[in-house]
Amino acid sequence: MRFSDRAQASEKRNAEGAVAGYDLGESIAQISYCLPGETKPETVSQVAGGEDYLIPACLARRTDRELWLYGKEAKEAAGRGEAVLVDRLLERAALGEQLEVDGKTYDPVALLALFLRRTFSFLTPIVHPDRLESLVFTVENVTKPVIDALTGAVSILELKTKHVYIIGRAESFFYYNINQPEELMRRDVLACDFEARLKTLLFSVNRRTTPIAAFAEEKDLDGIRPVQPVGDAVADGRSYMQLDHAFAAAMKELLDGRQVSTIYLLGRGFAGEWYQETLPVLCEGRRVFLGNNLYSKGACYAARQRLSPDNTVKGYAFLGQDMLKANVGMHVSRRGEDAYLALLDAGVNWYDAGKECEFLLEEENVFTLRITPLDGRDVREVRVTLSGLPERPARASRIHMKMEMTDAGTVHVSLEDLGFGEFFPATHRFWEESFSL
Repeated sequence: MRFSDRAQASEKRNAEGAVAGYDLGESIAQISYCLPGETKPETVSQVAGGEDYLIPACLARRTDRELWLYGKEAKEAAGRGEAVLVDRLLERAALGEQLEVDGKTYDPVALLALFLRRTFSFLTPIVHPDRLESLVFTVENVTKPVIDALTGAVSILELKTKHVYIIGRAESFFYYNINQPEELMRRDVLACDFEARLKTLLFSVNRRTTPIAAFAEEKDLDGIRPVQPVGDAVADGRSYMQLDHAFAAAMKELLDGRQVSTIYLLGRGFAGEWYQETLPVLCEGRRVFLGNNLYSKGACYAARQRLSPDNTVKGYAFLGQDMLKANVGMHVSRRGEDAYLALLDAGVNWYDAGKECEFLLEEENVFTLRITPLDGRDVREVRVTLSGLPERPARASRIHMKMEMTDAGTVHVSLEDLGFGEFFPATHRFWEESFSL
C-alpha cells in the first residue's frame, strides 16, 4: 500500500467513532483521545513520543506585534518580558469582563476559544477535532457562567463534532474508576489533587442497590499548599518536611476507619517525591499511583459512553453533587384518565436537565408541581399561580412551559399564555418563577 493510501485509510478510521476528553483546569489543560477499535484512551503529549501532558492554560500577547502565544511558549515569553500573560482563561470567560492587554480590549470568551483552537493542534495529527464523534470537556466546578463561557468558545470554533458535553471532574473520576480493573475498586478509591491547593475526591459505591449507587465525596484542604520558591531561590528541605508532615496528618485523619483500596496522586504539587513520611501511610494495604491525566482520560471514557453506552455504565448510577436529587413532575389528565407527566428526572446532571411542554389549565390560573426526592420521602407540592391571566373556563387556557435548572438545587420555570383558539385569544403574557428542590 502506498503512503497516500495508508493516510486515506487512517483518516477514514479516525472519522468513525473517535472520541476525546479535554480537561480544562485553572492552570493546566490536557487532552486524551480514543480511536475506533481501541479500549483505552491515550493522552496527547506536547512533545512527539514523550509524556509531556500538562499544557499551561494561558495565552500571552507579544509586546512588539499582534501575535498570541499559548501554553509553555506563552509562559516563557512572558517570563522574559517579551509578552503580556493572560491566565485563568476559563474563570475570566465565565466572569464575562472585557480584558485590557497592552492598551487593547479583548473578549475573554474569544481568548478562550483561541486557546482551545491552539491546543487542539496537538490532537490534529492523530485525529482532527472536526472528525470527533464525541467530545467531553471536564472542569473543576460546573456552573451556569462556566457552561455559557465554554459553549460560547466552542461556538466560535465552529467545530463539526457531533456531540459536545461538559461534566465536572468528580464525574470524570467516576468514569475513570468504573473502567479500571475490578481489583482497583473493590473498596473506596481516593484521588489527591495537588495544584494550587490540596483537594481530595473519595469515590465509593453501594453494591446493595440496583443500579449500583456511586458517590464522590469532595474535600478542599486549603491549608495544604505546594512549597513555593522565594524569588530565584530553591525552597529549602525544611519546608518540604513541614509539608510532608501536614500531608501525612491529613491522610491519617481522612483514611481512619475507611476501606480504601487505591489512591491516585494527581497534580504538579507532587513533583519531586517529597512525601516520604506520607508514603507509608498511603501504601498500607493499598495501591498508589502517581500521574496527571486521570481527568482527561475519565472525560474520554465519558465521551465514549455518551456515544455508545455499554453495560458497564448501565450498571451504575452516579450521584454526584451536580446531579438532581429529586424528580419533578405534575399530575395531568389524558383522555379522561389521571396520569403523571415527568418533567425533570433525578440522577441526571442539573445542566443537562430541562423540559418544554404545553398543557391546559384545569383551574382558572393555578397548577401544581410535585417534587419527589430520590429516597421517596418528604414528597411535596409547589403551587404555581399565573397572576393576571384572563378569566376563562377550565381547560380553556393553553400554557407553554419551559423548565430548566440554574444550579443543582434550583428550578427555573418560564410560562407563556397561548390562549385557546379564536374563542380565547392568546395574551402571550409571560411569567417566571424559581423554587428550590
